[in-house]
Amino acid sequence: ASQVTLPFVEEQLRATREWMGDDFWSYELSSNRKVLEAFLRHHHAQGLSSRLVLPEELFHPSTHESFAI
Repeated sequence: ASQVTLPFVEEQLRATREWMGDDFWSYELSSNRKVLEAFLRHHHAQGLSSRLVLPEELFHPSTHESFAI
């Protein structure tokens, strides 16, 4: 039995995977670099930051790499 109470969850998951791929919640910095860079450019352009911040500055250095065991 499904542990999710969303109707048609299997169909939604299949459609999401077809549209966004299997790893639609990626966690690695490298996988999200383009999105983070775009966000930070807009953030700076709108005057919300005094300088252009790099994605690496958002996270502790120990999180910049990912490892699989």
